[in-house]
Amino acid sequence: MRNGTMAKKKKKYSQWKFLIAFTVTMGLFAGVRHVFGIEVPLHVEKSATTELMAHAENSGKEDETADMEEVLAMEQPFSANLVTEEGLDEEDEEIEEEEMEETKDEVDEEGTMNKEGNDSLSDSEMTDSMPRGKHRIRGVWSYSDCFPDIQDVQIVAAQKHGISPVRNRAEAEVLVRQHQLVNISHSPFYSIDKLTHSIPYLVPRAQHLLNTICLNFIDSCQVKGLPLHMPIVTSVLRTTDDVSNLQRGNKNATTNSCHCYGTTVDIAYNKFMPITGTYESNAALLRWNEPMKQVLSEVLNDLRRQGKCYVKYERKQGCFHLTCR
Repeated sequence: MRNGTMAKKKKKYSQWKFLIAFTVTMGLFAGVRHVFGIEVPLHVEKSATTELMAHAENSGKEDETADMEEVLAMEQPFSANLVTEEGLDEEDEEIEEEEMEETKDEVDEEGTMNKEGNDSLSDSEMTDSMPRGKHRIRGVWSYSDCFPDIQDVQIVAAQKHGISPVRNRAEAEVLVRQHQLVNISHSPFYSIDKLTHSIPYLVPRAQHLLNTICLNFIDSCQVKGLPLHMPIVTSVLRTTDDVSNLQRGNKNATTNSCHCYGTTVDIAYNKFMPITGTYESNAALLRWNEPMKQVLSEVLNDLRRQGKCYVKYERKQGCFHLTCR
């Protein structure tokens, strides 16, 4: 029995089991050292370790001394570099200022060249390229040739779009109540002159045209940098009695006038009303202002080309005689 028990014990502690256990233990130990960074000098004696530590301290002091010397040696050129860089910064600032001045001069020269070159551009390119408030006043090349619509041309449109001629103001008032005529006495877009041979009534179609003309004129004055003024209407609807009274002093007055149909107005080109909201006769009018006349001619010419009206340039009466279409 004893021999059997000893045999079992010897079998329990076999060689291959010992090797496996040793290998696992050493692997765990190596893994712990690797993970935690443990450095253990396993084969260094105490005396050797002491010598190594003393040598490391001496070498550390020498290294510190060398480092201090290097730092002291580097301080002087570093400070010199700082001074040099400050000087360079000042020079760079001066160079940048000079470059900015040169750039500004180049921009100014380009702007001058563009202004000089605008003369060779077409009118449409000029209008697109110029900023608001500095559009050029073009006008028309000839007032008589651009506005040649005589009585025979305008009377056809007047009879088509207007009312039947009325004998007096009482009949005109009846048409106003029937909404065939519109009273245009007060408007923020134009001023009515002192009417002696006409009354301030128009058909709605003509009133819309008049508002369009005056609004476009005010807008054009603002765009072109002119002081804001309103056009002045000098003649509107004429009754049969008005035509008779007018013919007494003017033999050239037409019996069958376009003004009798409520489709025609006369707009002065030799005087304009300041846009101050006053319509009094003693207001300070702007008289014989050629730029204003040119702007008004531009507006009328555009609407005439669009087929909105017929226009006749009246040289003696100082007005544009126009009829809605």
